[in-house]
Amino acid sequence: MKCTVYYDNTSVEPTPNKMSFFEELYFDFKVSSEKNAHRASLFVHPKQRIRLAKVEIEFFYQFKRTDRLFCNGFQSWSQSKMYSPNESIHRLRTIAKPYFKYYGDDHMFEEKPPKLYSWTYGYVRNENQCFLIGSTLENTAFSLIEYDTAKNIIRLTKLCDNIELDHSFPIFDIFADQGLEKNVFDAYFKAVEPSSNKLSPSFGWTSWYRHYNKISESKILSDLNAFANKTNQAPFNDTRRIFQIDDGFQSSVGDWLTPSNDFPNGIAKVASAITNEGLTPGVWIAPFVCSKDSKVFANHQAWLLKDKKGNPIKAGYNSLWGGWYYALDFYNKEVKNYLTEVFFTYLNKWGFQLIKADFLFAACIAPPSNKTKGQVMHEAMSFLHQLVGQNQLLACGVPLGSTFNLSHYCRIGPDTHLAWDHGLLRFLRKRERVSTIAALRTIIHRRHLDGNVFLNNPDVFIMRKDGHKFDSYQQYTILLIQVLFGNQIFNSDDWDAYSEETIEEIKGLLAFRNAEIITCDEVDADLYKITFETNSKYIAYINLTKVKSRMPNLNYELLPFESIVLKR
Repeated sequence: MKCTVYYDNTSVEPTPNKMSFFEELYFDFKVSSEKNAHRASLFVHPKQRIRLAKVEIEFFYQFKRTDRLFCNGFQSWSQSKMYSPNESIHRLRTIAKPYFKYYGDDHMFEEKPPKLYSWTYGYVRNENQCFLIGSTLENTAFSLIEYDTAKNIIRLTKLCDNIELDHSFPIFDIFADQGLEKNVFDAYFKAVEPSSNKLSPSFGWTSWYRHYNKISESKILSDLNAFANKTNQAPFNDTRRIFQIDDGFQSSVGDWLTPSNDFPNGIAKVASAITNEGLTPGVWIAPFVCSKDSKVFANHQAWLLKDKKGNPIKAGYNSLWGGWYYALDFYNKEVKNYLTEVFFTYLNKWGFQLIKADFLFAACIAPPSNKTKGQVMHEAMSFLHQLVGQNQLLACGVPLGSTFNLSHYCRIGPDTHLAWDHGLLRFLRKRERVSTIAALRTIIHRRHLDGNVFLNNPDVFIMRKDGHKFDSYQQYTILLIQVLFGNQIFNSDDWDAYSEETIEEIKGLLAFRNAEIITCDEVDADLYKITFETNSKYIAYINLTKVKSRMPNLNYELLPFESIVLKR
């Protein structure tokens, strides 16, 4: 294990378990081991002001051709999956960077990024053996894990963003272990700071994929009536039922206290109607951004996050919001006061009990000189956690490690698309694109997080007959994967239009909720064999490809996109 600290255009190597003194600073680098597990922590103590660029810690690992390497994407929308050692992660095309560079990690690298890498945690799997390395707390800086297959090294780098530092600073606390997959993940999450959140599985409805941002009071109340009536019996009401209003209720993105004209009675009336149906009312918000047509943008230019030239920073492009949208300065006192008022109003005056906070990555794209991006993101999430209080927070569009144990639910994949993939965005190599296949891959491979640091929200399932390009096999497969690997299952259809056959199919799949996953094997690209237990033991065979596929030990050829579940 080798540690290197880069600061003020120089580098030094602290000595493990011994105070290491240098002219400008000294270190406390602690390392401990027990069997195959290792724990390492580093405190830096500057004697004068320094600029801390990064800290690297290296582990030797002998890569094999048969290894599979998990690459966790930068944030909740980022496609995350297993790679072979000779593959590489595709970069966002240059033409798309002005529009989407902040969505993912394309703004994070000053030099050429590694071929294969992971954020916060990563692991190498060979058959049933895993080598896992991860950060136990992301409150100081983001953790980049590089698989250097040429040098047989796994390198974890804390990206310190040239922070100006004149005080003691706990740079990292890292955990590494090798063994059976379940054992190493159990040990990793035990090392992560425990949560005080009370996590409760839920089943719910959201307006987004039915109406997108073209919603109104009458549409929402009509959908509420249908959903409440059709789900007022088991198994739907066996868990908390949520009815969530998504984007479109506000006059503009950023103006969260002024409903649109399509909600003439305000949204407090809708929240009350949801509560009266015995459901938990939820509402969407993007707290750290605003659109150019908002009153926040027009009247509060001082609230906007600025670049080094003093220009407002475009956080991204969204055609549904009229184009460019802008990041807010989380450290501006008036911004915090405004968001405090917004959350207090929603939760204590209007009666909502769940906040879906979206586009959260915007908070950390341009940190102040005395903060790292990772610090900003962690402090922003801690702030939202405090504002929510005894209510519930669903985090979305957020670097996952920053919300460990700070949100009750977290989105764990890209947005579902109304087709299997989005051709243009796939061509642009946008890892955060709306894409059903990218979402399903990511849901499967982030399965370990569920119930350990939050409950996984895998977005929504669609079972309606029209308004999409799915066949019946795809619809079944989407819901099966979401039920097996998620604990906040959402839908976005008109329940009055469902046939009894469709409702019974949904009920049948919901019987697999709370399944204990025993093994999850990707036997070939996008072909999965999953063993799990509920009251009985099952094997699920899942084909995410568009061709017929034969699975090992199965005397049956799966059709394109088909999944089957068999009792063992």
